[in-house]
Amino acid sequence: MRKRSPVSSILAVVVLTVIACGYLPLARQAPPTPTPTKTPRANGTPDPTDTPVPPTPPPPTATFAAPPTPTSPPPTDTPAPATPTAEPVPTDTPAPPPPTDTPPPPPTDTPAPAPTMPLLEGESWDMEESFVPGHSPLGEDCGGWAVATGWSAFVTPGNPASSCLNENKNPTNVHRGQRSQELTFDFTATTAGIYRTVSVTPGHRYAISAWGKHIRSASPVELTLGIDLSGGQDHQAASVQWFPWNEPAEDAWVHTEETITATGPSMTIFLRAHHPQPAQGGATLFDDVSVRDLGP
Repeated sequence: MRKRSPVSSILAVVVLTVIACGYLPLARQAPPTPTPTKTPRANGTPDPTDTPVPPTPPPPTATFAAPPTPTSPPPTDTPAPATPTAEPVPTDTPAPPPPTDTPPPPPTDTPAPAPTMPLLEGESWDMEESFVPGHSPLGEDCGGWAVATGWSAFVTPGNPASSCLNENKNPTNVHRGQRSQELTFDFTATTAGIYRTVSVTPGHRYAISAWGKHIRSASPVELTLGIDLSGGQDHQAASVQWFPWNEPAEDAWVHTEETITATGPSMTIFLRAHHPQPAQGGATLFDDVSVRDLGP
């Protein structure tokens, strides 16, 4: 029987040891297997060809996957909880006192405002009713003397005579209707006019309107509107307020209007014409007067 060489025995022991112990730890690398040294046989018998044992493959290296790193969501701005508001402590509110029976004030007797009077115009205010014949209050000879119904005349001594009043029906000398009141001033320097008194309500305002015309003269006639709030009938009294005519012109109908506040139960309206010099011309006409109650 053939004896095994010591080298082979050593190799066999190594192989068995590896098989018995299993693979080396995964993290360790197996050591290289030493190459056997040939020992010549003592008897000169050639040794069998030593077939090298194939190298043992290295054990597989285990790859451990790193556990996933947990990703934390970004922090959110969570509002801090509101500080609780302290509940108000109820207070004992005293009950309101019981209502007292206050008697209502007695009604006051407020007088109703006085009604406004109707508009005064037309008819006698427009010199249309009729004309009353008469004579000069100064006793002068004035043929055809006449004054419109509802009106009275006043004249002053003139140079060389006073004025005469009469009815005028010439269409060019009438503002409205068919008649007008005429005052003559031809070649005389004087003052004359007409007036009338009307009932009014104290505290009410009144708009007084009138139309006048005077024929051209070298000494132009001056027209004025007079109002006596006391109801007096003297055109020379200090209580008469005189207002210049609004529209000065000759040979044309011109208008004037004034608003006053009544202070008594009546007032007097004056229409006055003044011829400064005894020049030719100057005949004056009045027509279409009205009084409007504007109320308080």
